[in-house]
Amino acid sequence: MHFHFDFARHWKLWFAFSGTLVVIAILALTLRGLNYGIDFTGGTQMDLRFTHAVTSQAISRTLDAQRLGNSTVVFIGSGHKEALITTPTISETERTSLLRTMRTKVAPFTEVSTSRVSSIIGQQTERTALLAVLLATVGIILYIAIRFEFRFAMAAIIALIHDVLITVGLIALIHISLSEYFVMAVLTIFGYSVNDTIIIFDRIRENLQRQQRKEPLEDLVNRSLNQVLVRSINTSSTVLLALAAILIFGGSSIKDFASTMLIGVFLGTYSSIFIASPIWLLWRQRRPGPRARAA
Repeated sequence: MHFHFDFARHWKLWFAFSGTLVVIAILALTLRGLNYGIDFTGGTQMDLRFTHAVTSQAISRTLDAQRLGNSTVVFIGSGHKEALITTPTISETERTSLLRTMRTKVAPFTEVSTSRVSSIIGQQTERTALLAVLLATVGIILYIAIRFEFRFAMAAIIALIHDVLITVGLIALIHISLSEYFVMAVLTIFGYSVNDTIIIFDRIRENLQRQQRKEPLEDLVNRSLNQVLVRSINTSSTVLLALAAILIFGGSSIKDFASTMLIGVFLGTYSSIFIASPIWLLWRQRRPGPRARAA
């Protein structure tokens, strides 16, 4: 199947669309803020052993009725009889009320243990996540700068910042609770977005090296993008379908991860084609570099 879309010459349209999304993301982060989950804020953790198998949906409904919607439910062992329930920090009176409702609405149980999850763990998680993102960014810049050139590296990083900023802003807008899965999703988005961008940049570099006649740079970029378009669409569609299945049929504990990944993968594919390549093209046209000037 052969496509030929004019991506490069309409860069103002793509930049305007992305600029609008960035403004929405910044407003959402400023006005609404992030909904930090228990992994970041701490909470109360209860280990309950039920008399018979129960479902996470039944437990979640009870937690929602007690206005503890940000809680997590993880089953221990097989049989769905023992659950580790982590809620935001609650008082002893609230905990007693919750357990009473749980016995009535879900099933009788034995309380194995109850403990407090310190917020210090959340602070450590946040620092570790920021350090991981920083190291990944530096590594990406070095890798692309060595393999390609510095302009390719900076275009990829700008596109990456674009993806993460809009993803985090949309997460703030729809108020998804942040957990350790969110950190995993952001780092996965880093890898996916950069991988897609590198494939496109690799094709642009190959076409530059094989160029036998004087071809406008815009035409060369368009030709390169059209050559890898089907591959990008097929890869992204496969990933998006898998994530959609997780979102629909997966457990509640992983749905936030799938939602974040859905947004990030879509943006990663979009930015590789419509943001990273035009940025490199504009930079190359204005400052062609010594090899291009000599030619």
